[in-house]
Amino acid sequence: MGFGESLRKAMERLRNSASLDKASVKEAVKELQRALISADVELALVLKLSKDIEEDAFKDLPPGISRREHVIKATHDRLAQMLGGRSAPPEKPRRILLIGLNGNGKTTTCGKLAKWYSKRGMKVGLLAADVFRPAAVEQLRTLAEKTGSEFYGDEKEKDAGKAVRKGLAALVACDLVICDSAGRSALDTELSKELKTIDREFGATEKWLVIGADVGQVAKKQAQAFHALVGMNGVVLTRMDGSAKGGGALAACAATGAKVYFLGTGEKAEDLQEFDAVRYLSRIMGYGDLQALLEKAQEIQEEEWLDAEDVLGENFSLQTFYQQMKAARKMGPLGKVLDMMGIGAQMPKEFAEMGEQKLDKFGHIIDSMTAKERSDPETLNKSRIARIARGSGTTQEQVRELLKSFKKMRKVFSKFSAMDAEKLGKGDGVDMKKLQKMFAKKKKFRIR
Repeated sequence: MGFGESLRKAMERLRNSASLDKASVKEAVKELQRALISADVELALVLKLSKDIEEDAFKDLPPGISRREHVIKATHDRLAQMLGGRSAPPEKPRRILLIGLNGNGKTTTCGKLAKWYSKRGMKVGLLAADVFRPAAVEQLRTLAEKTGSEFYGDEKEKDAGKAVRKGLAALVACDLVICDSAGRSALDTELSKELKTIDREFGATEKWLVIGADVGQVAKKQAQAFHALVGMNGVVLTRMDGSAKGGGALAACAATGAKVYFLGTGEKAEDLQEFDAVRYLSRIMGYGDLQALLEKAQEIQEEEWLDAEDVLGENFSLQTFYQQMKAARKMGPLGKVLDMMGIGAQMPKEFAEMGEQKLDKFGHIIDSMTAKERSDPETLNKSRIARIARGSGTTQEQVRELLKSFKKMRKVFSKFSAMDAEKLGKGDGVDMKKLQKMFAKKKKFRIR
């Protein structure tokens, strides 16, 4: 069971308990403790959170809400506080120095930040100061080309201080310079000396630790060590897409007072999200992240369109099923998009893992159907399925797989359009009925 699913189970225990007395709150808190410990949250933090929730639960009620609503909100608020709340990244930093151990994604994060700040109107330069790893300069050069950033790096330069001085001179016209520093498997004497040299020469306004979510509560020790060395003042947490210890790493960073600005959720340049504990909790617990979904949609531009009535209404056909699957893929990995919509936990696993190759096959199958068959798949009998398979160069089993996937998604969307706000959950205004209304109001938004 994942971290989000475990948290959701604990919250459902509160929501569904027949009577909300001290015993039922204690049971829900135990469920919450198990979820947090499995996510590698430090025991002391878990015990403090438990005590705070039990104390909050039976304080005087604010006007206009029930005891159950009060306890659920207090629990959600305490969780968000433990994970660090929200710290908006600086809008126009001059120099960002990325630091951290090997293998945590510093160089990749340079490219992601370059894209993020470029989209906000800044001219960005990437500076390669990792003189320890030979491939780092070439990797950063490639990322600069992909993100349209300026670049400085010299594979022959083995003095990190000189590399920084030359880089700053070459990138003087940039609004923002992001410096990629060297890493090691541990913060040893050699790395410490090199980082102090880079820090002195670069003069960063922002010094951000890049750390993998899979280290869990060890993030606390790393954050403290790098802060003592160069005065680290921000964190980018990577590998959040595949780690069960993300909650532990977030809580550990928050415990040091470090501000987590971004989450890395994949390898692509766009797989970078501003961190907001409330939105993070809503997403992993299956309640959706409307704001993140809208941001994704607004970034994408082209001629194809999504239509709310076709997705959420009675017009959902095989053709719209295929179009929406392709559309969602353009907004990122399908599993992430479904999570942002708040329906990832309800979708069959095959949807989240659906790749372009399978989508292409589905497209060929649908193209081999008549207009009536696309709009009314119930007409597809054995002989029609055989004909479609021959015409699309696929097998009858693949045609049946498409029909099965379509029926599953139609069933989920029909439930989705009828769900009430209580079942979907509420988190800082994230409500899937609002998403549906937004779609219906805008009718269409562009996708790539």
